[in-house]
Amino acid sequence: MNSVVAYTSELDDAKEAAAQLAAQIREKLELRKHSAGILFCDADMDGAAVTAELAKLLGSEVLGMTTLATLDADGHHEAAAVLTMLTADDCIFSASVSSSLPGADAQAAIIEAYRAGVPAEIAPGQRPGLLMAFCPYGLPFSGDLYPVALSKAAGDVPIIGGVASDDYDYERARVFLSGRSYNDAMVLLGIWGAVSPVFSIRHVTSRFAERIRRITESEGNIVRRVGDETFVQYLEGFGLNTDVSDPLLAFTCYPMMLTSDTEDGETPLMRHICALNREDGSGAFFGDVPVGALANICLINKDDLLRACRESMRALLEAAAVRQEYVPSTILCISCCGRAIILGAHAAGEGRVLSEMLPPGISLAGAYCLGEICPTFYKDGKAVNRFHNCSITFCMF
Repeated sequence: MNSVVAYTSELDDAKEAAAQLAAQIREKLELRKHSAGILFCDADMDGAAVTAELAKLLGSEVLGMTTLATLDADGHHEAAAVLTMLTADDCIFSASVSSSLPGADAQAAIIEAYRAGVPAEIAPGQRPGLLMAFCPYGLPFSGDLYPVALSKAAGDVPIIGGVASDDYDYERARVFLSGRSYNDAMVLLGIWGAVSPVFSIRHVTSRFAERIRRITESEGNIVRRVGDETFVQYLEGFGLNTDVSDPLLAFTCYPMMLTSDTEDGETPLMRHICALNREDGSGAFFGDVPVGALANICLINKDDLLRACRESMRALLEAAAVRQEYVPSTILCISCCGRAIILGAHAAGEGRVLSEMLPPGISLAGAYCLGEICPTFYKDGKAVNRFHNCSITFCMF
């Protein structure tokens, strides 16, 4: 497989933006038998119109999502679009979209979207080597539903992806596929054939205070009690103000770390608070918070974030170097919007780290999302896929 990345800062004129991106692709890459494009773009861009033009100009499906900011080999970009073009003779790229997820059986709709994306020429029982999932923001269920449903459909196939974002106005986040835009559906890309991905993920777990407590009452992504306190009381025990108009922004710097006290080897999960109910003392999160998990609120600073970025990229490159039978061409990075917010004036920091560490001949594209999907375990083609927050995730293939 070969890949290249193109960039444009043209957000207003969809035809001009597509022409610039397509011209860069054509200049850098000779398209092979099968191709697909992945577009990460600012929420001010008309992603549907741009992907429609790109599909015509490049003769292949183009899918993607809006983001808070983008990454490529030159670093961090705001108000821009980044297109990754994948092409191969020995891989098939197959895109599909779910039906509207709210108000329906969302799990069944996601499973059906996967099945609809299985190419006709694929042998019965054959599975993709990699799935990419671009998910809508603001739906009335936990983000864990995405990897759970896809794992039911595809088994332990590895998944990389994220939840579309915007500039924290919560209105313009979209996913798109070759001329169509969605705020209520998931878009998938399956890669079938000669693909052999490696992954890395890092959380930042600097402790704000040692108030580790067990989740004693929760349902899905709603937490009611931590230890013998309501969730709101638990937060206030850290000295945090819970009387805020936008809990997501107010608590971006204070994600909750969930760990298990069993010896299961699982990576800790990070969870962002997205809503508080001061009347009943509960809190809502982007992902599930299971009863019995050990919880602690973390304080995160920019130095920790950049250190984790560097460590995760180093781990990715080391894992890829061991697999000499497969030569990768592409790195996708899905980082959390919360990380960009915490970095603040240093928001370009992760982009600089990745630009400095990127090996020659490897393309890089990234997006800042409101939730990340990545395996916490991957070996011998088998993945344990999880939904994450406040994490930086990588897939190299």
